[in-house]
Amino acid sequence: MQCQGGCARQGSSLLRSWLCRQHATASTVAVKHVLSSTQGQLSDVEVKVTNFKKEDKGLATLAGDVFDVPIRPDIVHRVVRWQLAKRRQGNASTKGIHEVSGTGRKPGPQKGSGRARHGSLRGPQFRGGATQHGPKPRSHEIGLQKQVRRLGLKVALSSRIAEGKLKVFDTVEPSTLKTREMERLIADMEGCKKVLFVDDAENVNEPLCRATGNLHYINVIPAKGLNVYSILQHDTLVMTLGAVRKIEERLHTPINR
Repeated sequence: MQCQGGCARQGSSLLRSWLCRQHATASTVAVKHVLSSTQGQLSDVEVKVTNFKKEDKGLATLAGDVFDVPIRPDIVHRVVRWQLAKRRQGNASTKGIHEVSGTGRKPGPQKGSGRARHGSLRGPQFRGGATQHGPKPRSHEIGLQKQVRRLGLKVALSSRIAEGKLKVFDTVEPSTLKTREMERLIADMEGCKKVLFVDDAENVNEPLCRATGNLHYINVIPAKGLNVYSILQHDTLVMTLGAVRKIEERLHTPINR
């Protein structure tokens, strides 16, 4: 799948919509957790653990240094730029004068004809000739420190907590593989337009993928694949308790230099 300028434009629109929501809720942020703490104070957050049937499965404490960091739109912008640049193929290629098929004969005498001086018919001024200073296959990847990447993921998770758009389930295993039933369960979630399910399994949850395969507004990824861009693409994040613990362990692991 080619991703050139379209990825950058899509990422910019997603970031603008996310920033608008942050500015709109900056004055009154509705945080749906038990502890009444100010957002961004690195305080542990308590959330309810439920399931698709909205059954109460108790409370879970989320690490404050992961789910309650200050909202930093500049960090999110840097991480999104890094992700989109890294996924670009960069396979555009043009032919130089030494690669174009054609004769090497001089088209005319150097002097006396009254016309311009040319040494080859493969030059860029001739039809079918070379492209001067054209693109060649290259990597569009840009550098970004690991600390910044981690902070971007923490900011995205903290933003979903502050908006009340992060739900913790004990399991995301569906009771049925019927798409109609899954569509009804998602409709019961208030204010959910696009949902991202994060499971603690090593690979993607196969039954959940089969149940939601025909629903374009639902995506499923394992905990190890959670990233900032995927979070921004969905307005609701549903994580299993095991996935939460894996993310906390991942963000608490010391960075190897």
